[in-house]
Amino acid sequence: MSEEIKKSSLKEKALDAVSVLYMPFAVFYLEAALRIKCGIDLMQFFWPTILFSAGFGFLFGVIPLFFDNGKLRKIIASVILFLLCLYFTVEAFVRGSYQVFMTVESILQGTGGVLTDFSDAFLQAVTGGFWAIIAMFLPFIVFILLITVKFEYKIGAQTKSSVLIAMALLLFVFSIAGAKTVRSDPAMLGVYRDAYNFDNAVSSFGLMTGTRLDIQYEYLGNPAAEKFVIEEPIFPAEPISPGETDNSSETDSSAEEELPAEYGYNILDIDFESIIAETTDPSLLNVHNYISSLSGTKQNEYTGLFEGKNLILIAAESFSAEVIDPELTPTLYRLANNGFVFSDYYQPTWGGSTSTGEYSIFTGLVPTSGVSSLLKLVDGNTDFTIGNLLMDKGYFSASYHNGTYDYYSRHLTHTKLGYETYEGFGNGLENKVTKPNVWPASDLEMIEGTLPDYISKEPFSIYYMSVSGHGFYTDFNQPMASKNYDYVKDLDYSTTVKSYIAANLEFEFAMAYLVEELEKAGIADDTVIVISSDHYPYALEKGEAWGNEEDYLAELYGYPVTNNMERDHNALIIWSGCLENEYSDTAVEISEPTYSLDILPTLCNLFGVPYDSRLLAGQDIFSDAERIAIWPEYNWKTKYGYYNFTTKKFIPSEEGTEVTDEYIEHINNIVKNRIAFSKAVLNYNYFEIILGEKEK
Repeated sequence: MSEEIKKSSLKEKALDAVSVLYMPFAVFYLEAALRIKCGIDLMQFFWPTILFSAGFGFLFGVIPLFFDNGKLRKIIASVILFLLCLYFTVEAFVRGSYQVFMTVESILQGTGGVLTDFSDAFLQAVTGGFWAIIAMFLPFIVFILLITVKFEYKIGAQTKSSVLIAMALLLFVFSIAGAKTVRSDPAMLGVYRDAYNFDNAVSSFGLMTGTRLDIQYEYLGNPAAEKFVIEEPIFPAEPISPGETDNSSETDSSAEEELPAEYGYNILDIDFESIIAETTDPSLLNVHNYISSLSGTKQNEYTGLFEGKNLILIAAESFSAEVIDPELTPTLYRLANNGFVFSDYYQPTWGGSTSTGEYSIFTGLVPTSGVSSLLKLVDGNTDFTIGNLLMDKGYFSASYHNGTYDYYSRHLTHTKLGYETYEGFGNGLENKVTKPNVWPASDLEMIEGTLPDYISKEPFSIYYMSVSGHGFYTDFNQPMASKNYDYVKDLDYSTTVKSYIAANLEFEFAMAYLVEELEKAGIADDTVIVISSDHYPYALEKGEAWGNEEDYLAELYGYPVTNNMERDHNALIIWSGCLENEYSDTAVEISEPTYSLDILPTLCNLFGVPYDSRLLAGQDIFSDAERIAIWPEYNWKTKYGYYNFTTKKFIPSEEGTEVTDEYIEHINNIVKNRIAFSKAVLNYNYFEIILGEKEK
């Protein structure tokens, strides 16, 4: 063999080696680029990420080798790389826009709305992130250059067999090594298996591993995350706060002995004994045993306070507590500070955007299937929503959204959640406003146009999903911000934050009109207004998706956000004219943690409708149960402090507060149980099993 032929042969073998080793490096590059783009610590769970990336890379590198034709191998490898780069790019912009990674199912569910209602945001993300797109597609670009310029991608039959065997072994070795590394660390194992959450898994182990776990757990289940710890809901070794002493053994002989009022439990008569006896599925049996072991929450002095009254429930787009001001938003200030005052309220970001926020408000459960959660829920029994519970009592009901009517499939879900009619732009609401083609539209016009539908039809149950507060936040291309900018132009904020507040002023004007009309009609005392945000104002965060060169969320809050608790604090309003009359001098402050999952059970108790508190992850705020706010990453907060499940770090509410390891483990178990139950509701159509089929 001539020297030239030998050199040519060696060159081809070298290029063959590049072809099979390129994919592992490409996958790891993409994982690293994604972390850098999203501001995630590269060193967090570093070794498992490398090992899993290599394993996926070898898997993708093997696939083209099953084909004999060299050109076909090039095409297949190019397609694989293109799809990988596209997927990483989409997730990078999803994270930049919504501050969470979304499953493929959630992304596909929201795609139509992104390209219609949010086309400006989509185009801004693409144009503003041009260099990020180039960086994400660099592995594909380099590969195309290789195969175009000199990459023959030839491989003989014998070499092919050897390479396939080697690749298979490497895939196995790296995957096993990654799994063993994870299992050796309780913190890693918690994120990976015991307390799996897609966003957390991607942030910790990479997009490929997060996607693999999502598919695996969706179709094969995750027994570790679905098991329940059956225990009484009491707190061992209760922590001591600064200045507190244990005086349980002391009695005050001078104090008059008062017998507490006796209250029953908010539970239904469900024959769990018979249900358990007829259940053969062990996983479902675990759910039954867990629920039947709970005592539920007690009724209290506020049970039935609003019985028979009207309800107007509102999810306020991108609302925040910082908007509420006695001078700038006097109506919202009035509603938030008369009667019930919730000073430690949270609306977590539930792995999606508006739809998951709505789900948490409607159901009192964790939306464990992202933006698909509502669609999955309504296939079964939805008796346990405040809309259905009030409609069963003869309430007139309707729901409205001043955005595209079928975005997030609301036209398929909201009429099954207890509202006889649902109107958005495209199925009727456009006829009740003057500017239906403006985005974001006016909340004031929505209230003005729809109030005549129900104000004379007591008792009524109404739901609004507002939209005026939606990003972008500029004084020139956000119509509501432009309309109201003169009110905020002299505030000591940047133009972006002033525009955010100006946009939310439209919601203030809507509430002012609503309250005024209720008072004119003489029914303010007989009407309850409930307001919660759908999520925090993520369009203020730094990033090209919303055109922000600065962290405007930190400017609004007055501090840089370092954890979910700081990010997701918000305002809850539960107001009625009757509360102002009764508590005009002494508002009732709820200073312990509350969150969006508590809204449904609290309303059920206040309206005196029969419900089963064991079947919800949230709790009646006015019950005597320990209040726990939980996040989808299994983080939680009680009156003693905030716990990060991934880092195992506890941040006390007051300096010097200490909690025991037993206390943390106990709350962890409660959080796992409630998230596992929320999953079971969707996975098993659980309410239909317990309550029977819904009426068609």
